[in-house]
Amino acid sequence: MATLREYMNSKLKAMGKSATQAKKSAGKYKSISAAKKAGSLYYTDKNGKVMAAVYAEDLKKPIPAIKPPKRPTKKPKPLQGPTRRGTMTLEEKVEVDGLNKQKRMTGMEITDSVLSATKKPKGNSAKFNAFFKANKSKYKKEGGGFDMRKAKDDWAKTQK
Repeated sequence: MATLREYMNSKLKAMGKSATQAKKSAGKYKSISAAKKAGSLYYTDKNGKVMAAVYAEDLKKPIPAIKPPKRPTKKPKPLQGPTRRGTMTLEEKVEVDGLNKQKRMTGMEITDSVLSATKKPKGNSAKFNAFFKANKSKYKKEGGGFDMRKAKDDWAKTQK
């Protein structure tokens, strides 16, 4: 003997519907027998209330174990690499990175623009550092540290 809840849940699983989906058709039927003939689980009584279309004899019968219908499986999407618009898959990204690494290992052509970018011309900061290292002892403070303002002023005088 099954409870009303067990009976309804087994029937809903067999149909592959939720309770709210099954209740939508309840307004079409005004009696239990009309709903049962049509295969509906719910009907609307004379007061307009949605009721389960179940007889007492239905609850006395054993409930067969019914598996719900299988849902269709989705195809897995290909893995996306760390690209902005996702145009390359992860496998393609790994392949391109490997080829780029090979190119770097075999010795890329070094152009003049690459060499000029790596050689930094000596600017004022390098000249100041050289001046400061030579005259470091003049600018030492008593409590520790250096008087950088005085060092910059002296350096500026030597540049004029």
